[in-house]
Amino acid sequence: MWKLIFIINKLTNYCKKENTRFIISGSGIGSVICGIVAMRLNIRHYRLIGCSLKQVEKTLFKFYKVFRIDSLIDGYFGWPAVFLEIQEKGVSKLKCFELNAAVDTKIFYPLKSKKITDFREKLGINSNEIVIGWIGRVAENMQVGNTVILGRELIKLGFTSFKILIVGGGPWLNSLRKITSNLGLDNYTIFSDWVPMNQVNSYINSMDVIPLLEQDPHGGSILRESMSCGKVTISVDGPSKVQRDFMKPSFSILLKGNDFIKEAAKTIIRLSSDPEIRKTMGKKARLYCKKHLSFNSQAKSIQKVLDESI
Repeated sequence: MWKLIFIINKLTNYCKKENTRFIISGSGIGSVICGIVAMRLNIRHYRLIGCSLKQVEKTLFKFYKVFRIDSLIDGYFGWPAVFLEIQEKGVSKLKCFELNAAVDTKIFYPLKSKKITDFREKLGINSNEIVIGWIGRVAENMQVGNTVILGRELIKLGFTSFKILIVGGGPWLNSLRKITSNLGLDNYTIFSDWVPMNQVNSYINSMDVIPLLEQDPHGGSILRESMSCGKVTISVDGPSKVQRDFMKPSFSILLKGNDFIKEAAKTIIRLSSDPEIRKTMGKKARLYCKKHLSFNSQAKSIQKVLDESI
């Protein structure tokens, strides 16, 4: 609690000094902190939703009404499926502002083949192995667990020419290492733990296929960053249909049904024998990101909402 009080006071003083008129938060606990600061300073606070609150921020979502968290937030930026979730908790439709998915194509971009080969060799990846990647926080409520289970499914299907590359750290990392070992995947998995931001692009470029697997995934920066690097992405066409908004058939793969891990394994086996199709799909993914997923359009949408609230 004392840490929260310290952060709230520090942010309050900073906002005063900078004559801040708006705060945009990007996480559950962040929205509570920023909401309290905004109330103290009588300024507006918006929440940028980056995930399904019901799936990822389960505790916060459960007590959303009880702790009147919505009273700390003047507006939400997100997409229709997550708006339906928060509207279950009494949030007004008038506070919901839709944003298209976006990625920074200057930070995440394709590298030359030689650089990729050299980086893969440093990681101990053989040239004939297809690399399945995960980038981000390693937590139990994230999809990284299904990525590991995907490795077990590949072995069950008799396919062993792969590596799982997990880039990131978090509270569940040691537990995931144990699960990986129990599944017999020690020799197939590489854990980087947290890496400097300037190395993330190299790690993504060393991957071939990046999955985001669960019953009903909502977006995923891991997918957009990988697409921007020219990589093949795999996800699930769940009930919300969110993935369809930015994952198109010409460069991404959307799976249907409940047996999505097994289907993902079969898909990866097919892709492993055709590097040219992976290359073609990757190029199309990169072009799509540059044309349709720019942060510029997202920034304009946010700016419009802020201007109209003055």
